[in-house]
This record gives sequence, C-alpha cells and structure tokens, in this order.
Amino acid sequence: MHIARINSAGKVLLAIVLLGLLAFALGFLPNRWQQICIMWAIWSTVGMSWLVILRVGEFSVGQAGFLCIGGYSAAVLMLKFNCPFWLALIVSAATCAFVALVVGVIILRLKGLYFLVISLVFAEIVRLTIAASDYLGASEGLFGIPIPNNLWFIKFSTKQGWLYLFIFILALAGFTFRRMEKSRIGRIYSYIGASPDLAQSFGIYYMKYRVQAFVISAFFTGLVGAAMGVYLGAVGPEGYTFYYSLIAQIVAILGGVGSIVLGPLLGSALYTVFDEYLVYVPGARSLIMGGLLLTVIFFLPEGLVSVRRKFLNKFPRGFPRKFI
Repeated sequence: MHIARINSAGKVLLAIVLLGLLAFALGFLPNRWQQICIMWAIWSTVGMSWLVILRVGEFSVGQAGFLCIGGYSAAVLMLKFNCPFWLALIVSAATCAFVALVVGVIILRLKGLYFLVISLVFAEIVRLTIAASDYLGASEGLFGIPIPNNLWFIKFSTKQGWLYLFIFILALAGFTFRRMEKSRIGRIYSYIGASPDLAQSFGIYYMKYRVQAFVISAFFTGLVGAAMGVYLGAVGPEGYTFYYSLIAQIVAILGGVGSIVLGPLLGSALYTVFDEYLVYVPGARSLIMGGLLLTVIFFLPEGLVSVRRKFLNKFPRGFPRKFI
C-alpha cells in the first residue's frame, strides 16, 4: 500500500512537471498558435465537463447556459463591484454550481429526450433573460472588462499569460475528472448511466449522483466561461448560442466518449485547428466540420482514442506492443 502511494505521488509529480514544460514551450509559439492553444484548452475543459453528465446517462445541450452565467457573473463582479479577478473567477464558478444544484434537482428527474429538450430551453432562457436586462447591457452586452493584475511572471496583457491560466484550468479539470473516473464515484456514475433502475435496486440513490455530476460539470464550465469572458474583454448574449453547447459534444465525440480526459483533448485539438483555418473559407465551415464528424462516427465510432488500438491490432500476435 505504501509503495502504491509512492507510485501514485510519483505519477502526479511527473504529470505536473510535464504539464509545466508543455505550458512553457507553448508560451513561445507565435500569437496565432497561442490563440489556437487557448481555444484547445477551453473546449477540452468544456468537453470533459459535458462527458461527466453523459456518464450518468443524460445528454445535455445546456453547456452554453453555464458558460453564459460564468462569463456574466465575472463581468458584473469586476465591472460593477470592482471585485478582484481571482475572487470573481471562484465566485462565478460557485454561482454556476449553485444554479446547477437548484435547476438539477428539478430537471434531472426527466430522462432521455425530455432532459435534452429542457436543457436546451434552460440555456436559451438564460441567454434571452440576459438579453432583456438593461442592467446586464441587454443585447449589446458588457464591455471593457479590466485586465487582471500580473501574477508573478505571468502577464495577462499578453496571450502567453492567458495560455498559462487556461492550461492550469484544463489540468485542474482533467486531474479531477480522472480521479473521479477511477474512484468509487466513477463506478457509480457508470452503473447509473447503464441502468438507473438497476442501480437503484442495489441501493444507489441515482438522483443524488446525477445532481452531483451536474453540479461538478457546471462548476468547471462556469470557471472556463468566467475566464473566457475576461480574456475577451466583453460578454454578450449572442456569444452564447446553441452552437457553444454543440461544440462540447463535437469535441467529445471526435475524441471518443469512452475516455473522459484523453477524448476531449484529442477532439478539441482537431476541432480548434480545423476551425481556425476554415474561418477563411466562406460557407465551408459547417459543411467540412459536419463531414469530419460524420467520418469519425462511421469509421471511428469510438473516436480518435481508438486509433492506437486499431493500429496495434494490425501487428501479429506476440508483437512487443508495449514499445509502441
């Protein structure tokens, strides 16, 4: 047991070192590629958060709602109450978690198509309510969100500083979700996702864990939404449409829903690179992204994470696979 703890601590330490080296290296990329890496980190985190809800058997299309709440909460706190950035970040994420707790107790009693529709309605209610509020800038949104103060050598007046922050949030989310998946809670989530009635027959109160997953998902989605709003310097209701919820599903499906961390990382990498360059091809963005998604679904139904296994299966039995 003592050895296992040492090995586990060693893996965490190694992951932290490798992540630090990765962030340091990415910080020297040209501004355009730093922007791509920032969007990769954002959508990877949102994709992981969406998969947490999927693990308990619910297909949500309401991630845009929590991105919106997080972004507007940070904007209001910093613009109207002169709240420090770091406090606004935590309060915004906690606000999303609280809203998810209140809403989740009600809507998570629904299943399948009913939950899908009501989650979409929730996101639209949030967006349209904000668009009708003069205090929140109505349809024009809120502008001029102040740039956070520097944190040691990290300067938020540059993309490099924001890249470090978003990679830190991604690492925090990835570590949390990975530990959850390997723990008792992760196993309970998979039981509920497979058959909630059967899980309940074994004494698992599935509503408790569904709400728990919904709250955790909302917290990290709101955290990203708050940081993204401050990074862009403005928030507006037109920036949180259904398409933002759809991106979370696209990156998870492209990468593979079977892996809560690696799947969104791979899917987001593919999505953000394609999205960056398809902007310059008028009318082709939706067509090519749709074609890419269909190609992955038909030929790699388990996502990009299955490529390595398919590659290894081409080698004869007994091949030393551990070196590949």
